[in-house]
Amino acid sequence: MPADWSLGKVDGNYKSGYARLDDSEIVRAEVEWREAPPGSARRLPIPDLVDRYLEKLNKKAAKTGTEFSVQRRSKFLKDKRWLEGSDYETFTWEADFRAYNLARACGTCGRIILIRVLEPKHDSDPALAEEVFRSLNDHGTDGRIFWCIYGMSFWSPEELTLSTHGLKSGNIQLTFEMKGHICKVQRLSMAQVLLKETSLKEWYPSFFKKELRDFDYTLREESVKDHNGLRMEGRPRSRWRQLLRPLPFVNPRPRQYADSYIWHCEESNKICVVDHHYRKKGERGDLSHALTNAYACHQKKIEADSRGHDELATGQ
Repeated sequence: MPADWSLGKVDGNYKSGYARLDDSEIVRAEVEWREAPPGSARRLPIPDLVDRYLEKLNKKAAKTGTEFSVQRRSKFLKDKRWLEGSDYETFTWEADFRAYNLARACGTCGRIILIRVLEPKHDSDPALAEEVFRSLNDHGTDGRIFWCIYGMSFWSPEELTLSTHGLKSGNIQLTFEMKGHICKVQRLSMAQVLLKETSLKEWYPSFFKKELRDFDYTLREESVKDHNGLRMEGRPRSRWRQLLRPLPFVNPRPRQYADSYIWHCEESNKICVVDHHYRKKGERGDLSHALTNAYACHQKKIEADSRGHDELATGQ
């Protein structure tokens, strides 16, 4: 995606949802996705889905008196080899803007995606739309899923399902769950400001005081991805100590163990945090370590660009 496009809206989850990207003036891209229903016979063919989508747009245009035109099966893609095996249709429409569209049912996972790139009619370039479309990944690779948002990029095991997300100014957090396990991947900006008069070891327990209050934890300094970092290991506080402070009597917070990596990436001026909370003492595994290794906290030099996504994400 162009660097000046930013996330304007996101809704839904891994199964179905919507995301929008804006520049400083207009909406530039939108993507809708949903899992295919069980059994291929239950899925509406892509041309029929496009019919329904365009019918809605026609009705909106008629209500507002906007001139609206459509070109079905438009041939603006120069290379379609990456679409082989998929049920798809490319089309364009014009109203106030020109929109390049791709509706696709993945031939591997069956996921249905409608993605469109919008451009001013006087300055449209189908090559940009093709570049965006070709970057599309709608299922995992070798049991892992690649995530990238505002430059925070990492791989996660397919078993982890995205449950919540937080996108605040200077603070991005994605939370994943699977039975008995919760993983959080977080990035905080302006690290030099946050650490101006303190060390990472002093800053961390102060900033995350609320998150740490349910743990008896140890915190030690160690190198993380060749950066100054911390390792936090926590166990549930004793029930007696928890009773000494006010807690809800209904649905109290579950007792959990914690395993976390925290590090300061000077190259990107970010603080990165990977948390793994788990219910049973013997079930820690290596989730936090694997997520940390698969986290790309900064871009490598140009000479490393020939490496694949796996290598970039793991920092190898």
